Amino acid sequence: MDIESFVPAFGKLVDYAASGIGSVAGHMLAPWKARQEAKAKVIAAEGETEAQRIAAEGHATTMQILANAQANARSMLVSPDSIIQGQLEFGAAITQRIQFQEEKRQSNIGQVLTKAALELEGKEVADHEPDHDWTARFFNDVQDVSSEEMQQLWGKILAGEVERPGSTSLRTLSILKNLDQPTANTFQRLCSACVLLKPDDASFFDARVPSLGGNAGENVLGKYGFSFDVLNALNEYGLIISEYNSWCDLKMSIGIPISAPYPGQVMRFPFTFQGRYWVLVPTTQRETSPEFKLYGVALTRSGREMSRIVELEPMEEYMQDLMTFFESSGFQMTEVTSNQPGVFQVGNGPE
Repeated sequence: MDIESFVPAFGKLVDYAASGIGSVAGHMLAPWKARQEAKAKVIAAEGETEAQRIAAEGHATTMQILANAQANARSMLVSPDSIIQGQLEFGAAITQRIQFQEEKRQSNIGQVLTKAALELEGKEVADHEPDHDWTARFFNDVQDVSSEEMQQLWGKILAGEVERPGSTSLRTLSILKNLDQPTANTFQRLCSACVLLKPDDASFFDARVPSLGGNAGENVLGKYGFSFDVLNALNEYGLIISEYNSWCDLKMSIGIPISAPYPGQVMRFPFTFQGRYWVLVPTTQRETSPEFKLYGVALTRSGREMSRIVELEPMEEYMQDLMTFFESSGFQMTEVTSNQPGVFQVGNGPE
């Protein structure tokens, strides 16, 4: 049997960067690594305040370099020397523009690599060969991402791929490339209302926003920010399926009977909501085998992949309404400590 070997996550990140952008990867990540090491030494010697000053100086230097490049580009575009007999000489200006664009792209890549490095700091990952087609697509797409919020998403995608190869498909990268910030914010809110059936971080059975007994296509989720028009926009980006009131069977979270020698007991598989784990405990007598159809707005495969990196926001009103919906259906939404299946006495909560 082959024994899987593990390596520092930072080293594997360098492999991914080298696969996507060549030997420059090491140089781009070296300053970040040096800053982290210097910060650690300063913390040990002089305390956190001095470390923060050093980090701030490093960031200020980076921003000054970018500002200088922008200023130089603007000056070239309007330089009196470029005006010849009333006409603009565009040759030098275009060259400067290309240079500035490449510097900006390098800066964008560097920012995303830094954010990925922070996500992976101190971790170990399985030793594996990067998917070179994936890295080529990733770094080609990410070079034009300038928004800090979107860079954060791309950094998490890269870190997730280093930790779990194959966790983000090429199709999802294409969706993310075209995703604007308002739609990303809407998707964040949608994920915050999702009920997830997932045994671990690597796989999903289902992910959907329950329509609470109504039909999401008829605006029953409008008061939570998920009107029909909003759902259409998310569908156009390929983040949710086109049938806004599909269903999944939540029977496994209610309980599956266990055969002898465990009479009167059931196995329950928790679902995830708001980053916490839950099961459904019947409040009335019922057979444990019938299905329980949970209708709602389901995420596509790409939507599920992207949901792993989304920062959840509080959804207190929706959470209360979800609990009320389950109560009206004869169940108590009961929190458990993990997403691992557990054995329960029929009709009882966690033992």
